[in-house]
Amino acid sequence: MKKKGKKTRSLVVALGALVVILAAAYMAVVLIMGDADRDADPGPVHSETYPPLPAMVHEDLPIIQSVVRWHLMEHLDKGQINERLPDTYRVLVLGEDIISSGMVNYLVINSDRDLPGLHRTLLDIGYTHTFRDLAVYEFRDNTLHPILHIDREEIRDGYGRRLIDQVPALNGYALVLEPYKNDALYNAPVKLLEVVMLNEQGRDASDNIVIYWDPTESAYRATNTFGAP
Repeated sequence: MKKKGKKTRSLVVALGALVVILAAAYMAVVLIMGDADRDADPGPVHSETYPPLPAMVHEDLPIIQSVVRWHLMEHLDKGQINERLPDTYRVLVLGEDIISSGMVNYLVINSDRDLPGLHRTLLDIGYTHTFRDLAVYEFRDNTLHPILHIDREEIRDGYGRRLIDQVPALNGYALVLEPYKNDALYNAPVKLLEVVMLNEQGRDASDNIVIYWDPTESAYRATNTFGAP
């Protein structure tokens, strides 16, 4: 009986030692994986020169960083990314050169259920989306550089300059992206952003504004007389 007791105690000691060894091994693996994660490519980063719009930040991270990481590192398409995004966000341009700069661009809008739906008069002339906030980015050197910001108060270029004088867009904006080709100005077709402020019925409450890329200034401009002689 005494021999059996000694064997039992030895077994308990051995099992205890095994548990300690396994726990130590687990902790070592966790630490190694943590170091690997810290050393891994963090993916695209947001420019520190011009911060994101507050409405374009979700859970303390610029929403554009998630979009570009999913696109470039997980190879998701626009539909798959829009399914992942919180309900109010939507990607309209994903990795396209829409200003003929040789760099890719991303365009994201932020909306909400309180915005009026587009009135038939705007749908009939081609407007496709409503939004409260909009951002266009150029991606270069693994950094996301904002080149256009629109919120309720103003439309600004990538240098933070206000493009037009306006009253607050209390009911948001309507948007349509228009292909545009001009061999004298651009090396390839570009996309114009045409926006109009909305009233409570989803009708236009302002002149339509065309936002276009000016290659001579390397910045966006805005006008309500685009194409006029």
